[in-house]
Amino acid sequence: MEESKTSSRYRSLLIGFLILDLIAFTLLAVAYFWNGDIGDQEIRYEDAELVFDDLSGQKVIPSGEPVGIYLKTDGVMVVDCGEVETAQGEICSPCNGLIQTGDYITAVNGTAISTKKELMQALSGNITGAVRLTFLRDGKSQVAEVTPVKTNKNSYMLGLWVKDDISGIGTVTFLCGNQFMALGHSVSDNDTGLKISSTGGGIYTTHITKINRSFVSMPGQLQGTILYKKDLIGIVEGNYDNGIGGYLDEEYVAKHYKAAEAMYIADPDEVQTGEAYIYSRLDGDLKKYKINILAVHTDTANKNMEFKVEDEDLIALTGGVCQGMSGSPIVQNGKLIGAVTHVLVDDPTEGYAVFIENMIK
Repeated sequence: MEESKTSSRYRSLLIGFLILDLIAFTLLAVAYFWNGDIGDQEIRYEDAELVFDDLSGQKVIPSGEPVGIYLKTDGVMVVDCGEVETAQGEICSPCNGLIQTGDYITAVNGTAISTKKELMQALSGNITGAVRLTFLRDGKSQVAEVTPVKTNKNSYMLGLWVKDDISGIGTVTFLCGNQFMALGHSVSDNDTGLKISSTGGGIYTTHITKINRSFVSMPGQLQGTILYKKDLIGIVEGNYDNGIGGYLDEEYVAKHYKAAEAMYIADPDEVQTGEAYIYSRLDGDLKKYKINILAVHTDTANKNMEFKVEDEDLIALTGGVCQGMSGSPIVQNGKLIGAVTHVLVDDPTEGYAVFIENMIK
């Protein structure tokens, strides 16, 4: 047993792992500010609350459908604090020690902001002295007074790198009615690795145009087109530790999943090593790819299963597991057991998956 533990530790250090998509969003496209009614149709669930308390007695539909995902940050996210050159040629860092990576700026001098543009506009006026920045840190509201620096371009800067949205391709794991969960892990910022605090977002249809296969030390990725402002098919209600959740348009679900296979969710105790299948709709049609579950871990929050892709068709198509497949459902013995979350860097035919139960907790 000791030899096995040592081998496992060595293997983990040797190969490491890569969270698929780290937001796993592999196609970063031009995204538009989320206002709840993007697209030709409106999808609104104003009084809805995404709740999956107990699905043990309900059947769900494994999806495997790649979709475009857009999230709006809860305020303007600070990616980094840097230095600014003043009009006199001096170098300073206005926010050093006051604002830090991972903060979310929500107001300037008491005026609420939610976009980079609004932040820039708030700093574009005639500024004399410090401005009050209201920001969220670890979910708690704080205030800091910062003196913007006037540059040689006659503009005022805080020395902050910021973002207000994030977008790309991910995979839907399952549907319960028109509610969905996807990804199998949270959407994180690819610059900082921090989980995004989001006010919501949209789900869009996507057409996979190219699949870059995975190779050793070089995970591949799905590439596709996402027509933002046109192909809205759902909304994102929340960004959770083990996935995102929300609602798809009822007409879309009725049209595309009318004849889809439904099944129960497996309890973690039912999951076992051996044969299982990844469900995928990369080209629109459902395909089932054989994998072998190598180990099952019930004492971890997300890396609950180690698996190896056995299906030669999937290996030929993607190299095994590639970025954008995060969230792909895994089925064993006629039950939905988990979702793909990681690929191993030194062997892209191997990866990790999370229990569905841990996704919906």
